[in-house]
Amino acid sequence: MEKYLIHSNELHLIPQEEIHKAVAKMVDYLGIAAGSTDNFDLYKVVESYFTDLKTREKINHLLHVRDDDYDLDVELGEKPEYKLH
Repeated sequence: MEKYLIHSNELHLIPQEEIHKAVAKMVDYLGIAAGSTDNFDLYKVVESYFTDLKTREKINHLLHVRDDDYDLDVELGEKPEYKLH
């Protein structure tokens, strides 16, 4: 039986429980004391990245992951300045 692979446009289909299990395995594998604390939450970051397209676009922009369709200025409601020559 062939295993079905989830593609990037289907990440939102992964159940929250499965995302949290995977993060817990990563935390354990890396020897991190906790996956979440007062100001640090890997569970929320990964869950949001997988399930919320707007959040994924913002994170990708901050990390310089190329996405030609995303414009942070438009997202923030800022208008670009146009210079006349």
